[in-house]
Parts: sequence; structure tokens; C-alpha cells
Amino acid sequence: MAAPTQPSCEDLTDTLKAMRAIDDKIVYELNLATPTQSFRSQVDPASHCQELYQQLNKTYEERGSLIERCLNESRARLRELQSQAVQRRDDPTMMKKVRIEQSMIRELQSESDIEEIIRSRSLKVFTERCRQFYKPPH
Repeated sequence: MAAPTQPSCEDLTDTLKAMRAIDDKIVYELNLATPTQSFRSQVDPASHCQELYQQLNKTYEERGSLIERCLNESRARLRELQSQAVQRRDDPTMMKKVRIEQSMIRELQSESDIEEIIRSRSLKVFTERCRQFYKPPH
């Protein structure tokens, strides 16, 4: 079996959008996990909440490591470009490349901030709906 390929940093926005689907559907997932009293005999809310929490944590780790990896790669490229720019001060294309890479770093830092907001929001909703069925480990 082939090793899973890591998502590309060039497609980061689309990749994160796809990876954030669980957060976008958190209320729906919680409705499935914690049905009304009349349907509770058909569903085990504790196991559903635990499974959902594990899914959330897994996606948070994957997204966080992806953003961090891309940020580290971009910082390394910026350092390389800056060292080249020192030698080629009169080259406008080199300075443009430096500015593009700086913009990429700012975008990645924004994605990191967005990730924290999404995580906080989803975990708050999760806690409100699942607190009586499942207590996540700290």
C-alpha cells in the first residue's frame, strides 16, 4: 500500500476548505449524535459523541500540522530569497518574489488564526451538546 501523499501548500486554501467540512457540519453531526429523548433508545449518544470528538481532534491535528509545515516551508523560501536579494539588489523581479513570499506567510498566519477560531467554535458547540454524554480527556 502506498503512503498517503501530503497535501500541497500551493492548494492550501482548497485543501483546508475540504478539511474543514466537519466543522461546517458540526451541528448536523451533533444532531445525529445526540437525538431527542424519543430516539435515544436507537442511538448511543456517548459513543457517537466520543467518535465525533476523535474525528474533530484528528482533523485539528492534520490541519494544524499542514499549516505549520507550509509556514515553515514558506519561511525557508523567504530566507533563501532574501539572501539572494542581498546579492541582486537591483533586480526588481527578485524583490517581487520576496514580497510574494512575505504575503504567503501573512496568509498562512491568518489561516492559523482562522483555525483557532473554528476549533474554538466547534468545541464550544460540541461541549454544549455532548457534555452529559461524553467528557473528553484533558
